[in-house]
Amino acid sequence: MTAPTQATASYGATITIDGVAIAEVGDISGLDLSTDLDEVTNHSSPDGVEERLATIKRLGELTFPMNVVVSDAGQQDLFAAWEDRSTPEFVVTFMSGMVQTFDGFVTGFGLGAAVTGHDTADVTITPKSAPTLTFGS
Repeated sequence: MTAPTQATASYGATITIDGVAIAEVGDISGLDLSTDLDEVTNHSSPDGVEERLATIKRLGELTFPMNVVVSDAGQQDLFAAWEDRSTPEFVVTFMSGMVQTFDGFVTGFGLGAAVTGHDTADVTITPKSAPTLTFGS
């Protein structure tokens, strides 16, 4: 017998900037963590199989669209962080209980106004240093 999934619906995830919630965030993507590899195969490699060493860890970016809410303090703080090049603390809380925390730069704040839509912003946050990831409470 196959066990049923233990997945958790994502709806309800949140992002804060220095403890202030950011309103009306859409789909959250990232951080896209990865590791560079250096190929070190040589004539003495065991069984003639390629060898690699892990080198630099890459942090990627956190991206999300949001509906513009001009009165929202979190959205105002995002723009202010871009404007003054500061690195506030970001906390992404997933519905599964996972929590991702890091300091980062707001490196993208792109506004949009579709003819048949509403005002939006596409936000990109680039981490300053490695995040912490907590798996549940």
